[in-house]
Amino acid sequence: MKENEVFLLDESWKSVFSNDRIVVYGTGRIGRRIIPSLKEEFCIPYFIDNKDAGRIINDIPVFDAEKGVELVKNDNYKIIVTTMRGAYNDISSILSERGLRENYDYCLFERFAMEWNLRWKNRCVLAKIDTVVTSRCTLKCRNCNIFVSHIREQRDISFDRLKQNFDIFFDSVDFVYEYTLLGGEPFYHKEIDTILEYLIDSYGNRIGRINLISNGTVVPGKHTCQIMRENSISVHISDYTNSVHYKEKLNEVCECLKENEIEYYVIPNNTWKDIVYPKLSYTADNPQKHMMSCGHSTHSVGDGRLYWCDPAYAAERFIGYQSALDDYIDLRKNKQFNTKYTASLNIMKYCLGDINGKGYMSICEKCAGIGADNDCIVKAGEQVK
Repeated sequence: MKENEVFLLDESWKSVFSNDRIVVYGTGRIGRRIIPSLKEEFCIPYFIDNKDAGRIINDIPVFDAEKGVELVKNDNYKIIVTTMRGAYNDISSILSERGLRENYDYCLFERFAMEWNLRWKNRCVLAKIDTVVTSRCTLKCRNCNIFVSHIREQRDISFDRLKQNFDIFFDSVDFVYEYTLLGGEPFYHKEIDTILEYLIDSYGNRIGRINLISNGTVVPGKHTCQIMRENSISVHISDYTNSVHYKEKLNEVCECLKENEIEYYVIPNNTWKDIVYPKLSYTADNPQKHMMSCGHSTHSVGDGRLYWCDPAYAAERFIGYQSALDDYIDLRKNKQFNTKYTASLNIMKYCLGDINGKGYMSICEKCAGIGADNDCIVKAGEQVK
């Protein structure tokens, strides 16, 4: 992918640099997590979201698509869409039907974060990054996406190893809107407080929001709650009570977070898609198309390497899968052998899908993923007996 192929935003987006205004389409979980950071850099005159139309969020009015698009046309503002890629396609259709042009009038937030900042501010900015901190978990889900049920010995990734990973990552990346820690069960990590404190103290000013993903089985300790409350850390709770009977404990976790004024979301998980690997009973017909359509589009950084997704990192780290050398970006080498601009461009290309000569990670040949081309539905949270 050449530079002129990876840069898709029209030159008119440079105007955002001077007029300091953008319109946000999407006030769901993703939008609300990144809006505070966006407000520090840009003026947001209004939001667009049919579901929340008529409301005031963060002191900003929300309009439906019809009125919002009319205003955008009159004001000549640009729209960034703060949704996952699947929902983005639906919103893109709505905006196109109303006469707006992709990458001229609107674009996906991930593209805006990376391309706009690199082209006009020479900054390496990413939308969202995950780091797996432990394979230890209170549950043993048969179809866990980081393969916990296939791990012989579950263990925490040490603080020293995670510290080195954070240092390498932020030596290459100027800012990330969301940094998510997950497991396993992150609240189960013996050094979770130390991890959070280091990430906040060292790089808090370069992170828009820190999130943790939990299964709601471990009540965070008093000091952990204090750290999360004082630093606006949010918790995403995956609810597997449809398969595992822990409703009472889940309620206890939620009550703890509520009492400590910690933002949290409870997402019911009744079904999953079986991603198959490491059963080796799946082969992708078109791995590149398969990778780009997969819902695992949140990139993962571990041991100083940037991976397309969490399962790719976890397969290598926990169950011995051998990634090809060009499946990931070695961030240290990328910085060592390139200028800042070229190193940042390489990271941007990777996150947009220009993985290597093949155009996909080798694991995508065997992992069924969670995209529309995987119709193998299984019960979420079902335990290994």
